[in-house]
This record gives sequence, structure tokens and C-alpha cells, in this order.
Amino acid sequence: MSDITLTATERQTILTLQQVTTLQNSTQNALNTGKKVNSATDDAVAYFRSQALYQRSTAFTGYKSNIDQSIQSLNSALTATSSVETLLTQLKGVLENARGASTEQRSSATVQFTNIADQLAQLVKDSTYQGLNILTATTAQLTTQFSERTAAVFTISGYNLLNSTNGNTRSIFTQSSAVFKSSGNLVFSALVHDSNSNQVAGFSSLNLSASTGSSISASVAAAIFAATDNAIDNAINQVEAITAALGTNVNILQARSTFSANYGNVLTAGGDALTLADLNLEAANTQALNLRQQLGIQSLTTSTTQNQSVLTLLRA
Repeated sequence: MSDITLTATERQTILTLQQVTTLQNSTQNALNTGKKVNSATDDAVAYFRSQALYQRSTAFTGYKSNIDQSIQSLNSALTATSSVETLLTQLKGVLENARGASTEQRSSATVQFTNIADQLAQLVKDSTYQGLNILTATTAQLTTQFSERTAAVFTISGYNLLNSTNGNTRSIFTQSSAVFKSSGNLVFSALVHDSNSNQVAGFSSLNLSASTGSSISASVAAAIFAATDNAIDNAINQVEAITAALGTNVNILQARSTFSANYGNVLTAGGDALTLADLNLEAANTQALNLRQQLGIQSLTTSTTQNQSVLTLLRA
């Protein structure tokens, strides 16, 4: 190749064509991938900054998934507390119907009352989501991480709705002890009693028309009905308070989930701003480079034509 002599103009034209080819390859790659920066060799600063933004966006997508699962766990608990409130209302209705009813009717009411309470307990035990039931143990915790920061965490403590220990503010019946057995069955006498600890094993013992000499007088029967009615009302209020607390926690998690989704989009958009190509600009560049290439080729053709004219003159 050293024996071939090119003019300065030809060498410059060839160099320009090589540069045009390089630019065409880059532009075509941008059009094909949609990115102006595909690797660190394209633009190291932009590439590594964009990768950091993309990675953080991916991390927040993962955090959002965990937040959404926590929301579903709370929704499971809310579904249970709503049903518990319905069953408590039914208990209250059975209790009211037992007042002044016949002995046979009160005996039937006892069975209904017990069955409803038993199903209430089983319902609470069934409200497990992915192995966690925050309604059956105060030691249960639903912990949600919002970001990589240690402090960005939200912990919700569980309840034990069936653990009816006096003073237990995280149970259903806060005024009675041992209302449910470990199996979830109702201890009737633990719930149906008055403030003086007068207990009965069934409504059939509570005759509001009983004489003073009866084992359970009418006044004591009335006191037991009133106290039990008050205990169920308090239980309904307690469940409503628990439902409200759970609902507030759902709102907090939903706000964080929305933030994570939006923030992830912002991070991705930031990374895109550093790497994505302007396709309109790249298309225009392609047209311009094609024109420059054609002009360069035409320039070489013209130069060759001139040399051929000189050769023709020499032959003449």
C-alpha cells in the first residue's frame, strides 16, 4: 500500500468516510437499541450513574411487592374482624331473644349462642395469611421494610382476640376471663355472668319470672342478662376499634406502596434521561451521515475522473 500515492484531498476524503462509517454504526446502534449509552465505553459517567438509578428503582420495586403483601395480610385480618363483628351482633340478638322466653326456647338459645361463639373463634383462627395470623397472638408482628434504610420499617403488633384475660386490651372480651378454651370452644359461664360472678351454664337457668326462693332469682337473672349484654356491646366496640386501627395501618402501607411505585418510576426516568437516545435526532443524523458519505464517494469519483483525463491527454 505504501507504493500507492494518494493526494492529500483523497486521503482526507477517505478519513472523512471512515469517520462517517463509525458515526453511522453508532447512530444505527442507537436506533436499534433505543439507547445512546449501551456500555461504559459509550459514556462511562452516564452509564454508571444510570446503572445506580436503575438498581435503586429495581430495589424499590421489590420493596413495593413486600408492602403489597403486608397490605393483603392486613386485609385478611380486616375481613375477619368484620365477620367477627357480624357474629357478635348475632350473639346479642340471641341473648335478647332469650329474655323472657320459655324454658325450652332458652335452652335452644343456649345452643345457638354457643355455636355462634364457637364459629367466631374458629373464624379468627382461620384468618392466617402466608403463615402469619395477627389476630391470635400478641407476640405476632407484621414487619414491612420500606427501603434499604434501617429506620424505614413499619411494625404492626398482633392481637389475641380469643385470649380473654382480665385487662387484656387486645382481645375481644376485655371484661371476662377465659371465655374460650384452647380449642376455641366457648366457656358459656365465663361470658354469661353478672358483676357479682353469678354464673350459669345455660339460659334455661335464667327465668325473669322466677320467685325469690329459686336458685337463680329474677333479679339475679336480670343482672346476668344485663351484664352479658353489656359485655357483648363492649366486645363489638372493641372489634370496631381494632378494625379502625388495622384500617389506619392499611392506609399507611398503601401510601408507601404508591410512593414506592412513583419513586421507582422517577428513578427509572432519571436513568433513561442519561442513556436513552432521541430517535428523531438519530434518524436525522442517519440522513445527514448518508449524505456526507455520498458526497465523499462522489469526491473520490471526481478525483479519479480527473486522473483518467490526465491519462487520456498523455495517450493523445
